[in-house]
Amino acid sequence: MTAHEISPKQLRALLLLLVLVPLIPIALMARFMSDALRGDRVDAIERTQSLHTELLASALRSAPPMEGTAGERAVRLHSHIREFADPSVTIRIVDGTGHLLAGEESQKGQLLAQERTPAGLEGLVQLYLAKQDVIDEAVSGQQRIYIGTGALVTLLVLAIAVTAALAVSRQITLQEIKNTSVAIVAHELRTPLASMRMLVDTLREGRYRNEHQLREYLDLIAGENDRLRRIAENFLTFSRLERGLQALALEAVAPHTIAALAIAPFSARLTAPGCTFTMEVAESLPEIRADREAFTQVLANLIDNALKYTGDEKRIALRARKDGAMIAFTIEDNGIGIPPGERRTIFEPFHQVDQRLSRTREGAGLGLAIVRRIVKAHGGEITVAGEAGKGSIFTVKVPLA
Repeated sequence: MTAHEISPKQLRALLLLLVLVPLIPIALMARFMSDALRGDRVDAIERTQSLHTELLASALRSAPPMEGTAGERAVRLHSHIREFADPSVTIRIVDGTGHLLAGEESQKGQLLAQERTPAGLEGLVQLYLAKQDVIDEAVSGQQRIYIGTGALVTLLVLAIAVTAALAVSRQITLQEIKNTSVAIVAHELRTPLASMRMLVDTLREGRYRNEHQLREYLDLIAGENDRLRRIAENFLTFSRLERGLQALALEAVAPHTIAALAIAPFSARLTAPGCTFTMEVAESLPEIRADREAFTQVLANLIDNALKYTGDEKRIALRARKDGAMIAFTIEDNGIGIPPGERRTIFEPFHQVDQRLSRTREGAGLGLAIVRRIVKAHGGEITVAGEAGKGSIFTVKVPLA
């Protein structure tokens, strides 16, 4: 890892930070909304009290002279003030001892104003809100604005945090893939390189018995060279697919043509003793819309896997049939099979069914990852069936042209 690279451990710490940091602005927003709502309610009460204090003072100044008993004067004063007051206001007139002279027996809402009665009627005039929730109803519109704004800001913060977390999570995955790929490349390249070096040294020193053995050694070198080429091609293809640089040239092509191109590199292995290969791809099948080279690689990778994961007695079949608006290719073998729990993960980069350190099968675990990406780019789908120890059946479906 170079000095400017971030390790997976640092990325995980950053991911945790991205999860926790949004809680701060959300908490601040909640506190701000709470304070704002409380402040708006206090302001509404103060404005209402000021307004009704002025209203009550004006009503008392304009009150006409009153005669009669204290109760009669209180009733007439109550009627006079009612002409000025809002219907949502309760008016109470009490004497100096707090005894009710006119108005409602009990007060329900907020006290809005209180003034002394005019001369001749010793007591107080009190204005109350008729209901406790009148102020809350008055500021409810502003509350809805605050809550709506707070919800939008919270969602925006969470969306940004989720986006950033997904980006960091992807970087963690890519960094782990990169670290894994370096180890796998070193492991996969070491074996063929060591074999080629040994064979070349043997030939340079002239330690071979005859021309037949010379030809055998040269064939082994060519085989190891082909193995290196396939590993390099898989890495390059996977890299282009991951970076979106693999442009597909879609055209109408016959399924039989694709199948023939796919098996051509394996003709010697498919016809070798102990291998029974069957191809059932009719030339009359309708054409598919595919990139000839890319889709050939799909079938080639699946056939290569079938050859690698079968024993000494190999039975491999490549078939194709029309399935609605698609052509379904199936590659069936009698190999080690795939356990049900691994049928999802086998399409992940660098995954291999045989994870033992002593495994003898070559490959970097990119073949099926490349297959899935190419099939998906064609608008198709790939599935796998079979039983562990009894072989596998891969089915690739691609749309008709």
